[in-house]
Parts: sequence; C-alpha cells; structure tokens
Amino acid sequence: MALRWSAKYLYPFSIDISRLWREDTDKQKISRIHTASVPLDKKQIQRVTKIGLPTVLAIVIAYFLLKEIDIQEIPKTLSRLSLKALLIGFGCYGVLVLAKALRFRALLNLDSGVHKVFPILAMHTFWGNILPMRTGDVSYVYLMQRRQQVDATQGVASLLVASLIDLVLLMGLVVATAWHLRAALRDTLSGTVLYLIPLLMGGGLVAAIVFVYAAPHACMRFAEGCAGPLLALEKSPVSWTVDKVLAVLRELTAFRSNQRFLEVWVYSVLCLVIRFGFQCYLVAEMGVDIPMTEVLFALAFTNVFNLLPVQTVGNFGTTEFPFVWLLNHFGTSIEIATVTGFSLHILILIYCLPLGASGFLMKPKEQ
Repeated sequence: MALRWSAKYLYPFSIDISRLWREDTDKQKISRIHTASVPLDKKQIQRVTKIGLPTVLAIVIAYFLLKEIDIQEIPKTLSRLSLKALLIGFGCYGVLVLAKALRFRALLNLDSGVHKVFPILAMHTFWGNILPMRTGDVSYVYLMQRRQQVDATQGVASLLVASLIDLVLLMGLVVATAWHLRAALRDTLSGTVLYLIPLLMGGGLVAAIVFVYAAPHACMRFAEGCAGPLLALEKSPVSWTVDKVLAVLRELTAFRSNQRFLEVWVYSVLCLVIRFGFQCYLVAEMGVDIPMTEVLFALAFTNVFNLLPVQTVGNFGTTEFPFVWLLNHFGTSIEIATVTGFSLHILILIYCLPLGASGFLMKPKEQ
C-alpha cells in the first residue's frame, strides 16, 4: 500500500525533475555552442598574442640554437663550476639586487629602509627573467604601489629613468669594448654601427636627460605643444596614450635633487659593474676558451638588445641569439658560444628563484 502511494504521488514529480534536467542540459549545450561561436574580443586576442607569440618564438629560436650542439655539453659545462664559484656568483647576484634597491630608493626618494625595498626588486628581477616582452615590469609598478604607496605613474617614470641611464652606460661600454676589439670587428661591422650610432644614441640620451633636468618647465611646454593636436582626439586610444606619456614626463621633470641625481648614477654604475663582473667571472670559471673582452662586448650588446620588449618566455633564445652571433663573429664556434650562453642563462635563472621567493616571503605582515 505504501509503495503504491509513493508511486502515485512521486511519479509526477520524477517526470518533472527529469524534464527539468533535460531542459537544463539542453540550455548548457546551447550556451556552449553560442560561446564557441562568439569571436574573441581584442583584449582576449592581445592576451593570447602576448603569451602565445613569445612562447612560440622561444621554442623556435631555442630549437635552432640547440640543434647545433650536444645538449649534454650544458650540464658538463655547469659541472665544471666549483661550489665556491657558484656561491660567489649567487652572492654577487644578491648584491646586484641590493644595488638596484638602493638605486630605486634614491630615485623615488623613499623614506623606507632598503630592507623594505629589496623584496620588491627581488620579485621584479625574478618576474623580469621569467615573463615575456618586459611584462615583468608590471610587478615592480604594482608592488611599489601596494607596499610603498608609490603612484603607478611615478613608478613607470622611475623605470623609464633607470632604463635610460642603463642605456647610456651600456652604449658607453659597447663603444669602449668595440674600440678594444676594432681589429677583429673591422671586417664584420662598420665603424658607423660600432661607434657612431652608439655615440649618437648615448649623447642624445644624455642631452635629453640634461634638458629635462635643467629646464623642466620648458620641456613640459614643448611636450604639451607637440601633444596638443593628439589630445584633441577625445575618447581615442591615441589621446589616452599621449595623456599617459605626458603624466610620466611630468614625473620625470619633478626629479630635481642634485644629490639624488648623483646617487642614482653612482648606483647605476655599480649595478653595471656587478652585473657584468660576476657574469664574466662565471664564464671564466666554466673553463671555456673565450677572451673576456669578447664576452664583455657580447654581454653588453645583448643587454642593449634586451632593453627592448622582445623577450620570450624565460628570455630563452632572445638572450642567447645575439650573444652567440657576436661570439661566432669573433671566431668562437657556434657550439661553444651556445653552450656558454645557455649555461650562463640557466645559472641566472637558478639564482633569481630563491631571491624571488624571499621577496614574496618578506612582504609586510598586513598584506
């Protein structure tokens, strides 16, 4: 009797539930079909391009470089490094990040101690070595805004100033090492490429920095006059971009302290010396037969190249390609140059991992 009652009264409900389930399933199928048919918007396409293109580029460049060598030579080369050399390299890398922290602390005129700025630069260095197309710089802007209450525009401006100073110093280093190697380079690269272009670029950048620093009001009037017609294009990407560029330029012209200006240059030179010093030391400890002047020239040229937003994921390929190309022009075999480049790159990635982790763990307690 109880079973008949249950069947009598529950059967209609079972039909309804089943029908609802089928209808819901049909709706989900229609929704999936509709979603699949909707084209990707511009932001999604840009996101896919930023991730997919550098990844494909890294694979392609790395493939063409690695096919020229026996991959087993990379661990063999790394195994020739003593524990002492590895520890010295890691210590120098940590000092390099510390020098960067001191530079940006002076650049932004922060009241915080360097121990609070160091984690930000450690994480920025880590993401800069991992993410493509200089998107790692976003971590610096975000962390400075989050942990040091630095406005995003001011953060971008400080990165721009640091990059310009680095470019000036790198151009000087390229010219100095190229002059020392002029006999070997005479048949491969013209004097215009080796000396004139770097000197003009470096001199032009110095003149621009001096102009912004010495005559900030005149600089802003000139920039605003040039940007006027573009700003008239209201609600367009062009006007938005120009407005942001002017905001960054205003932050650049606000940089006025003579002592700060000198400190930033001193720390920038220190960063340059440490960066190339420990890399040349590691290459020497690998036991490869490459003159250090040639290594220094190749490293300087590669760093100039990588100031552009051309990096792949992990910077693989885009770091090794110019390094290998230049060393090969000096007479070093492609195999030795490629093994050296990848070995040095792997070491730097290994060094930046614990520093990036320490930057994350050293975040303020309230965060």
